[in-house]
Amino acid sequence: MNELNEINAVILSNVKEKLSSNIIFNLWFNNFELLSLSENKAVFFTATNLRKDIIESKYIEILKEAVEGTLGFSVEIEITCPPKESNTIEIEKNYEVIDKEVYNKESEEKKKEIAKFLSDDSEIQNKSLLLDYTFDNFIEGDSNKFVKAACLAVTKELTYYNPLFIHGQSGLGKTHLLYAIINELKKNNPRVNIVYKKCEDFMNEMIDAISNTESASFREKYRKADVLLIDDIQFLSGKVATQEEFFHTFSTLYENEKQIILTSDRPPKDIKPLEDRLRTRFESGLMAEVSPPGFELRTAIIKHKANAMNLLISNEQIDYMADRIHRNIRQIEGVLKRLYALNYLSSVPVTKESIDEAISFIDPGNIPTEALVEKILGVVSKNLSVPIEDLKSRRKTENISYARHTSIFLIKQLTDLTLKEIGNVFGRDHSTVLSSVNKIEDDIKTKNRVKNEINKLIKEIKGT
Repeated sequence: MNELNEINAVILSNVKEKLSSNIIFNLWFNNFELLSLSENKAVFFTATNLRKDIIESKYIEILKEAVEGTLGFSVEIEITCPPKESNTIEIEKNYEVIDKEVYNKESEEKKKEIAKFLSDDSEIQNKSLLLDYTFDNFIEGDSNKFVKAACLAVTKELTYYNPLFIHGQSGLGKTHLLYAIINELKKNNPRVNIVYKKCEDFMNEMIDAISNTESASFREKYRKADVLLIDDIQFLSGKVATQEEFFHTFSTLYENEKQIILTSDRPPKDIKPLEDRLRTRFESGLMAEVSPPGFELRTAIIKHKANAMNLLISNEQIDYMADRIHRNIRQIEGVLKRLYALNYLSSVPVTKESIDEAISFIDPGNIPTEALVEKILGVVSKNLSVPIEDLKSRRKTENISYARHTSIFLIKQLTDLTLKEIGNVFGRDHSTVLSSVNKIEDDIKTKNRVKNEINKLIKEIKGT
């Protein structure tokens, strides 16, 4: 398999994950090929003009997301096809047109299933129970061992922990765990009635139901679930009507001993404003926190994902990456995809320099401490018109002293250097550094000009 085929396989896998039916995927993306790829454009080939039109009109955003997710950056999408169009047949009130040759190969049962999916485009676009997200491929470490065990427990005995409230920063694997729960439950009991929604989708669905006087069917859908999973429940904050509706849904399910699983980027006490009766119910079950991965877990994740991409990276480089990326798993994925793209498109081997480039592309504020110090000095020098050598000198004119105080304050704010280490940059002791920090802190409190200037400098340094 050549490199284009490998990339095409990953892109199609990503497309498949975003569609709710293999039938839909096979109809429109069967024999869908990546012909060429550059830094600006991806050109695909499909068998018929009809498929081209359908993909461009209905699934282009899914395709774009899949391409960007694979490469780590966006490119222009072009789809080509032979000029002659194949025969077509209409399905269910002209809602959708599909390729006749493919359609006729399906059984009557499959035809009915195709029609069902084609009649509900919202399900096609939004339902994404990703079958590849399991407990087996959730990489475990000290930061997530407890929450994984809790999630496994509810798949074996519903309402054992009820509600299960999972909280932690974005990008740490909370949604992965929800999908893993769903897949495990379906594997053990295909008849279990599972309802999964992102909180924003729940709110939008409720608004639509009220607008279309369909509140009864909306409530029945959620209140007859055996298992209800709501992702990002923090979006209930400040939504009075939605909180009221969710309270009654929660109470009905809880009283009927149905399982409720919620995720949030913060614990219930920090979701404000949130009604007390909801907060106490959220806290009444088991709260499990997903913490940022430690160094060992980050290295394990990098190794696992690099192997899955067939990306050649040494143990030394893995350690370097793990030391640089602290925030979340999603950043690790983004950096690895960027490295893969650089390697394929520009033949750039994985080096510390290419890792730095990939990290700065994904997270502009994340650069090595030494480089960040030099960047801070450069930004201060440019904006306050004081040469870097004067910032590090013993000169004490008013403008130089102020620029030096500012540099010291920013280094203290934006790096993990100690006062002594900062002092070494300027040839001064830690007490002088502390004095500079205090001076700028006082100015920020009393002088709007200084406050605004510091904020402007920080934004420039972070690249925002």
